[in-house]
Amino acid sequence: MKKIVMAIAILIIMPALIGISHIYLNKASTEMAQKLSVAEDSARKGDISLSLKQLNEFSKDWDFNKKIFATFIRHAELDLANQSSAKLIPYLQDDNKSNFYGECETLKMQINHIADTERFSVDNIL
Repeated sequence: MKKIVMAIAILIIMPALIGISHIYLNKASTEMAQKLSVAEDSARKGDISLSLKQLNEFSKDWDFNKKIFATFIRHAELDLANQSSAKLIPYLQDDNKSNFYGECETLKMQINHIADTERFSVDNIL
C-alpha cells in the first residue's frame, strides 16, 4: 500500500513541478525581453543614462534568473545569452549604437528561444 501511495504522489508532484518551472521560465523570459526592449527604446530616444539604468536592472534580473534557468535548460543556450548580455553596457557606454541595437535584438531572440525550446509543443516532442 505504501508503494502505491508513493507512486501516486510522484505522479502528482512531478507534473506539478514541471508545470511550475515552465510557467516561471516563460514569465521570466517575457519580463526580461520587455526590460531589454525598454532599454533599447530609451537609447533610440537619446536617453543613454536611463537606458544604462534599465540595462543594470536587466543585468540584475538576468544574473538571478540564469541560475534558475540552468536547472531547466542546456547551458550552451545560456552561454550565448550571457555573451550577448555582457556586451550591451560597454557598447552603449562607447556610443557604439549600431552594435548595441544589434546585440539587443540578438539577446531578445536568444531569450525568446530559451522559452520556446522548453515549451510543451509537438515540435519539441518530436
